Amino acid sequence: MSLPRLWRTVRHLSAEQVLYRAICRGRRVAMQIAPETARRMIEHAAAALPLPDPASPRLAAVARPVLALQTAVHGDRLDGIAAGRFELLNRTFDFGGIDRIPWRGEFHEGNNPLRRMTLAYMGYAVPLLARGRPSDLRTVRRLLRGLDGANPWSEPGVFRDVWNPYAASHRLINLLAGLSLWRAANDVLAPEVEAEILGHVRFCAAFVRANRERELQYNHLLKNYVALAAYASALPTLPPSFAFLARAIPRALARNVLADGGHAERCPMYHVLSMLDVDVLRASGVPRDAGLSDIRQRMEDALRVMSHPDGDIALFNDSWLGEAPAARDMTDLAAVPETARLPETGYVRIGRGGDAVVFDCGPCGPDDNPGHAHADFLSVEASVGGARFIVDPGVPTYTAGAARDESRSAASHNGPYLVGAEPIEFWRSFRVGRRGRAAEITDEALSGMAPLWCAGRQDGYARLGVEASRFVGLWPGQAMLVCDLWRGPDTMPAAAGFLIPAAWKRDGLSFTQGPRRVRLTALAGVLEEPCPARYWPRFGVDEAAHRVGIRPERAGTARRAALWVAWSDAARPPDNASLTALFDKLERC
Repeated sequence: MSLPRLWRTVRHLSAEQVLYRAICRGRRVAMQIAPETARRMIEHAAAALPLPDPASPRLAAVARPVLALQTAVHGDRLDGIAAGRFELLNRTFDFGGIDRIPWRGEFHEGNNPLRRMTLAYMGYAVPLLARGRPSDLRTVRRLLRGLDGANPWSEPGVFRDVWNPYAASHRLINLLAGLSLWRAANDVLAPEVEAEILGHVRFCAAFVRANRERELQYNHLLKNYVALAAYASALPTLPPSFAFLARAIPRALARNVLADGGHAERCPMYHVLSMLDVDVLRASGVPRDAGLSDIRQRMEDALRVMSHPDGDIALFNDSWLGEAPAARDMTDLAAVPETARLPETGYVRIGRGGDAVVFDCGPCGPDDNPGHAHADFLSVEASVGGARFIVDPGVPTYTAGAARDESRSAASHNGPYLVGAEPIEFWRSFRVGRRGRAAEITDEALSGMAPLWCAGRQDGYARLGVEASRFVGLWPGQAMLVCDLWRGPDTMPAAAGFLIPAAWKRDGLSFTQGPRRVRLTALAGVLEEPCPARYWPRFGVDEAAHRVGIRPERAGTARRAALWVAWSDAARPPDNASLTALFDKLERC
């Protein structure tokens, strides 16, 4: 443990986070030392709650966005569940029987519990129960019996996965929504089976109420509140012990959703998941006057800025495809203007038709919890003719180690960087010590070069005396220009890289996909021969890619690189005088 690094991490925490980190950790230790006493306390709190009514109309409204989410995640891969076969985050696991599930197995994830938690979420129960088959209801009861029997609270680590409050929140929401959907699809009642499942749901509600994740805040704490609101939607009145939700939910939403509608954690995937949380809150009626319709509209507007012409999100920070409904299913993406900005979130989108660039020029995340950050300052994702051409590396794993570190590094992204240095100090899976910042440059002196443009700077290398800036110009239907500038000493090599999916077939520095052909040319600096690479558009699933690097050239006291990306014979790159003038302006900004 490095004490200076620890200090650089914890000094950003709020007093509430520090206090509740101690409280929550102490509580979990106490629950593990005296598990029977702890369970009795939760059971006592649960007994004070009314059992939820699966036939509640408000719960039926809650179930709709939950079904949309779980259908996107689990699809129709349901028939193997009764036999103990599951697909968890793009890996198939056959446990040889529903009673042989190792709920806390390793699941190819090492020191991170994400697949164990995903199994314990029971999101698959939602589309399963929506089919209305009595056998599926009995399957869910068997799953719960297995989960309860195999995970006594005395087990080390049980509160990190199966009985993590975040996992219990998901499980509560999914089981309640599933029961509502099962009732809607089935005229035959199964009171004993339902009562057993509802008893577990009620226990989860009491557990989450007592173990809210106030030490983490953001999407975790919001999910705790959403779970309790979903529970309340199936009751005739709000229980007295839930009265705090009227104050807590608006505070959590204000922390999660920025003024421009973006999500505070700067992850497009978590943005979509939080939109679904807002949908659940709106349907639940808890609270009644939190301005949820306005929040939802702002989040829709922001989602358009973070999306590609193919209808889905950019993969900045910890984002991947398939963990949420596609962006096109959440909002009308055709409504995005040619230049759209999220000044607080730090994203800019420029585009027209099938050509678009999404530019990351903001903070890596909230200072008091940037755990989902990547070193993607000034990085771009770009689409040409509706197909993704420059892509983010995505997420191979949440497990601490070389793969996690590499995928989060500056050199793995599509921004300007220094070779051998990082603008963000990552450690473990979600810890961040020293971190730089990026900001948009809006100086109109940069206008006139391209019909659409954006620019930004980042100070992640300030400790080395270097600041990096980038200009991106787009000629829709023709070309894109990326100009990078490094100011400061050149004691460390500088570079920029661009990740191109292998679906684009390479011929030298030209790339083709169907009728599309894109050519790369260095207007300043030296363009390197493309090399094989990989990326993870879906969690843990790697796909082949090409990595194209460019090294800058010295120009006075700065280093400069310019990449011309053309997909039309009509495209004409700027001449040397225009390019020099642009760099000079960028250097003065």
